[in-house]
Amino acid sequence: MKPILKWMPLMLCSSLALSGCGLFQDGYYYDRNDEYQNAKMAKPLDLPDSRNRVLYQDSMPVPQADSDFSAADAVDDAPRPQPLASGQGDEQAYVEMREAGSERWLLVDAAPASVWPRLQGFAVDHGVQPTAINAGSGRIETAQGSLSLRQGLRSGTSEVRCDIGSSTQCLSSVQAYLENNHTADSGVSLAAQPLDQSERVKLRNRDGGWELDLALDSERAWSELYYQLQNGFDDDRLTLTDQNRTAGQFFVDYLPLNAEGGGWFDWFGSDPKPEHYRLQLDSTAGNSVVTVADAEGQPVASAAARELLDAIASTLR
Repeated sequence: MKPILKWMPLMLCSSLALSGCGLFQDGYYYDRNDEYQNAKMAKPLDLPDSRNRVLYQDSMPVPQADSDFSAADAVDDAPRPQPLASGQGDEQAYVEMREAGSERWLLVDAAPASVWPRLQGFAVDHGVQPTAINAGSGRIETAQGSLSLRQGLRSGTSEVRCDIGSSTQCLSSVQAYLENNHTADSGVSLAAQPLDQSERVKLRNRDGGWELDLALDSERAWSELYYQLQNGFDDDRLTLTDQNRTAGQFFVDYLPLNAEGGGWFDWFGSDPKPEHYRLQLDSTAGNSVVTVADAEGQPVASAAARELLDAIASTLR
């Protein structure tokens, strides 16, 4: 009997393998290779308009593509790794009130997918009755106005806007709610994950010249650049020497990376000297472009322009 019992598990495995099962170490796994070959698209579930729109939403919607891939946008070599810390030194607050011109918003130190459940929690706890909720676009519409969420300029941050009643009062209420609830486990929204994928800072090569594209209007772009040029670099690396708000120009002294390590300068006992550049900011609607020229406005070498813009982009991402 023992020899027969010894081979019974192998015989059983052979039989199961023919029916779509396999043996994996000490257990069995289900072979799904053929499971969805005949799957068909079904109509979405139709829910009544009287439903609670906070509780009943698409859990995993398919996002719409917002741009086409273009091989011309690719670069020949990978960009440098971004620094783990900026020159600011201070730990960023979880929620900050920001302002640029007449625009006000909250900057949250968390990705939109984790902020979205808390924003819905705010609507529920404060008795806001949503008329429409769209996690993919990050909007909660109400009869009084709307709450909106989008990715911040930096990766892993979010921006919250509110136009329900007084904008400042509404944002103050949202800020207090987020600060009091950010340690609670509210989970991560799969439906809001497409918000995390929007790239708002792009380094592009167009017609042989490098430029930095920012998904910001002129007021926001100027404020962000002015702040980062003043605070995002060591003084030995980059110094903001002058600026012209009307013309959209920043003047900086920048020390290229190949000059920081010494090299030929050490042989002759001289220190590397920074280069003088002019940054030009041009904006159209909600987008801005930064280009590089020398202090007199003349073109600079492509490699030099790319290095400077890449360094600035690293402080903005």
